Amino acid sequence: MEVSTGSYVVTTVVGLIITVVVGRLLRPAGYDLLREVLGERSSTTSLNRLLVTLYYLFALGLLALVATTNPLGLDGVQLIITKTGIFLLTLGAVYGLTVLALVIVRDRRRTETLEDGFREL
Repeated sequence: MEVSTGSYVVTTVVGLIITVVVGRLLRPAGYDLLREVLGERSSTTSLNRLLVTLYYLFALGLLALVATTNPLGLDGVQLIITKTGIFLLTLGAVYGLTVLALVIVRDRRRTETLEDGFREL
């Protein structure tokens, strides 16, 4: 079944709004976590900008793919809701994996710091 222009537009607008809102939340939260992991302000700011830019590129690329597909043969509101759901689930998974990776790095740094402290005793 063909995807209508209305479906493209609605899916794209909803996806853009979601992308911008999450990106704006990601910047300060990511900065705080990176600051804890890296400790340096200058490298934390730079890395945070790079990660937020990567998020936007990934999200917009995913949105472009999701907005143009209709693998289930749906139409109307069902199609828009399904596309939005696929978009949200994929972004949520990537976001979760990113946070998990940062937490793992933070925990390793904490462990290394504790081990160094014990060695000094």
